[in-house]
Amino acid sequence: MDTSSLMLALQLQQQDLNLWEQSRKEKQREGEVTDSDFALQACRQELELMTAQISDQVLALSIARAVESDGQLIREAQLAEEKAVKDREYAIRLSGGPSAAAKSDAESVKKVPRVDEEEEDLIDILRSMNLGGFDDSTSGQPESSNWAASRKAPQMKECMACNDRFPPLALSRSPCSHEYCRECIVGLVRSSLQDETLFPPRCCGQNIPVTKGRWFSPELVGQFQAKKLEFDMPNRTYCSETSCSTFVPPQFIAGETATCPRCRRRTCVHCKGPYHSGICPSDTASQQILELAAENGWQRCYACHRVVELDIGCNHMSKWPSCSSI
Repeated sequence: MDTSSLMLALQLQQQDLNLWEQSRKEKQREGEVTDSDFALQACRQELELMTAQISDQVLALSIARAVESDGQLIREAQLAEEKAVKDREYAIRLSGGPSAAAKSDAESVKKVPRVDEEEEDLIDILRSMNLGGFDDSTSGQPESSNWAASRKAPQMKECMACNDRFPPLALSRSPCSHEYCRECIVGLVRSSLQDETLFPPRCCGQNIPVTKGRWFSPELVGQFQAKKLEFDMPNRTYCSETSCSTFVPPQFIAGETATCPRCRRRTCVHCKGPYHSGICPSDTASQQILELAAENGWQRCYACHRVVELDIGCNHMSKWPSCSSI
């Protein structure tokens, strides 16, 4: 796909994201954050990063083409002029010695610019990226033998996991400086999502950042952020429906009831079973309070089920206006 078509595709995806976000805001409760919101944010960051990379790539490719084309012409002209100066110096010496004119010509040759090593490195990097439209020849013309001999072979580096060799820009560098190819780094992240002991993905004991979407798809980044939210919870609650078993984020837990964001079934946060009324037998703290209430003759509100101690008045109980129960 050419650059203009790719940029158009990115713009259309950005518009789709905006429409999706708008439709979600209309249906979603204010302040509610779901896994889809994380995926939406990761997808938007990925599109912005890809757009910036393509813009930088177009600029770098244009510069590299100019450097290669002009550099070859400059070097060929330089070699021709150096040869002419040497021939002229030789002729002048045969006729009686060096002259100021020859010296001036020699100095002018030194001023002819050369394609420096940094520019050659830029060309090699762009070749290693296998960018479309960037050929080893210039404008379809064969390059000179001098220019071809002056160019260095692109450097290749080894992937830490599979030991295959790749161009430098095709490798992702971890915080410990080890480098991985795209397939291996993605596989490392996917493995950590399946096995909590491997989460977060690490190399030499240092966490590998996954929030930046250069090497990972928006879907994978969203899955990683959702798993991070899940694995960071000390006392997790999962949907009690065995065919679902979806993790219930804190935003979907109200009091002692957790509502599954997928199937909307309710789960008790204490026993992790289906929702039930009354004090959960697994809630030992509440059971101890009820035992203390029974010993002291305290009663419970029929609406909110809170323990009530009679201070003054009769034994009749009615709902107080400030009671939280509906």
